[in-house]
Amino acid sequence: MKQAGLFIPLVVFFAVFLTTGDILPATAAIMVIVTIQVFWEKYNKGKVEQKLLITWALLLVFGSATLLFRDPIFIQWKVTIVNLIFACALFVSQVMGKKPIKGLVEMSGAMPNLPENAWKNVTYIWIVAFTVIGITNLYFVFYTDISTWVNFKVFGTIGITIVFALITSFYLSSFLAKAKVPPKQS
Repeated sequence: MKQAGLFIPLVVFFAVFLTTGDILPATAAIMVIVTIQVFWEKYNKGKVEQKLLITWALLLVFGSATLLFRDPIFIQWKVTIVNLIFACALFVSQVMGKKPIKGLVEMSGAMPNLPENAWKNVTYIWIVAFTVIGITNLYFVFYTDISTWVNFKVFGTIGITIVFALITSFYLSSFLAKAKVPPKQS
């Protein structure tokens, strides 16, 4: 259910943009939906996940600027800034000796027994993923029209995320396959 909640703002944003053809109502709609999500999570869990809180804060800042100045560039930049913040946060955590990806997996309850090097490499995979999304977004901001950018925001970012999830899965599968092979008995 939690994963489905991540897509609701995108669906609403895209639906409003498709029906109006205007980025301003779509921006207002996504701001309202994410605000509702934040309050819902606070009410139900007592706290708001840090990733959602960062995304919401930046959405309110850049979305408000988009609405105030009637210029989509602000909401377009948010995609790059959020993803680069996540990439930097993962990198800094990695350099400081923390294992943020391992922590996320532990919280989910699925804890494969992997070597520390594997966790480090998975973190680097996701640093690259967030960076690719952020930089690719800049291309769509500066070299395409608003409709093409909206399509990238909705479908391109999901596509890139799926590609990196598959890369991560294939990488981790080699470790999990080794763990299932019984040791040779002499």
